[in-house]
Amino acid sequence: MRWTFRISFFLLLAWGIFTVSPFVALYDLSKAVEARDVARISERVNFNALRVSLAQQILGEYLKAQDLGPLNRQVAAQAGAGTLNPVLEELVTPQALIDLVEDGQLRQTGGEAGATPITFDPGSLHRAWQIFIASESQGFRAITIPLTPDEPRDRQFRIDMRLSGTTWRLTGIDLPSPLREELIKRAAAASK
Repeated sequence: MRWTFRISFFLLLAWGIFTVSPFVALYDLSKAVEARDVARISERVNFNALRVSLAQQILGEYLKAQDLGPLNRQVAAQAGAGTLNPVLEELVTPQALIDLVEDGQLRQTGGEAGATPITFDPGSLHRAWQIFIASESQGFRAITIPLTPDEPRDRQFRIDMRLSGTTWRLTGIDLPSPLREELIKRAAAASK
């Protein structure tokens, strides 16, 4: 009976540590951004996955607005991916990530002043609890964390974290609608 309680306690403790670990990793990433530590940012961010995430959002939204059939949509998506690469290369760097986290906009886009910054400094237990409750687990290896849970969903930054080995890494950022629309305009201008 004693062994059952010990094993149960250790399993519960391990589960608790695992559950909190992506939030600790995101907090570490936010501190690295605050300190402008490019090496630590590079350890915590999968830039290839982030590039794919942004490309899917921008190209997906752009193609929704177009009147295309399924075959034409596929051809347009392949062509658009090539057009988006130069735009995404500027956006998916440690410095661009620092800019986005600091003021909620990308300096390269000339975004609107007063945008909501991305912050992961819970500040209080109540705020940390709100973020924890609003997060969405996607199995054991992935989680989506809304950094502004009190904002409407279309104005939220949603961070995708994925477990890689023993480290949680940022693999995607779901952008709020205004910033996504600005990037679509920029991609359309780059294609001309």
